[in-house]
Amino acid sequence: MGKTLFWKVALGLIFANQVFGATDLQVGTLSEGSCWYENKEALRIASFNDKSAYSGSRTQIIEEFEALITDPVQKVEHTKINDIDLSLHCGGYGASLVAKVNTDSNSFCIWAKFEKGILSLRSLGSLTSDGKNPNGLCDGHKWGEFILGANSEELITELQTAKWSSMIKAVTLVSNKVYKVVLQKDYEFREQEVIDQLQENFVGKNLVRYIEFNDYRHPIGEFIHLK
Repeated sequence: MGKTLFWKVALGLIFANQVFGATDLQVGTLSEGSCWYENKEALRIASFNDKSAYSGSRTQIIEEFEALITDPVQKVEHTKINDIDLSLHCGGYGASLVAKVNTDSNSFCIWAKFEKGILSLRSLGSLTSDGKNPNGLCDGHKWGEFILGANSEELITELQTAKWSSMIKAVTLVSNKVYKVVLQKDYEFREQEVIDQLQENFVGKNLVRYIEFNDYRHPIGEFIHLK
């Protein structure tokens, strides 16, 4: 099914591009022809590097993204997508449909690949509302944790005391003086709240080098926003 769908979509897009490509901005290619797309009543994509394809209406796309978020593996309390911003990313690895989504409870960045004609998860990360890179692609970060650069073991010892136990579940060493801080379940999606408290408590003590979200990393490539 996968290869049959790929060639069916690919040949259709090549034909559409040859006929309408010069005048229709909804038909085009990315990464020097590695990916072909048509964004009309349905979104059709063919990726030559990984021989994958996708075809679906906006309603279908939203339903498939909702299914990815509510997969029991993700352990996300979720109701419904209220808003979605789509982009197509293409590179040497293949293609991804990237979505910034707002739900009733949280905002997410989702990277999805195409497997047998449906969306399959590459990464699902939390999004903050700080306006970071508003016009570019999102990456998202792993909720319930962040990365901490420490200047002293004194800081790590302090974070493992009862004072912080209601927020912090574990502190594990990643590399020299760099730690992953894992939060209690009640503080998932509240990473910034804990970070703010750490900064408030340890400001001026020269114990903290930096604190940052544990962002997902994605391959380089070319992308286009899908209106």
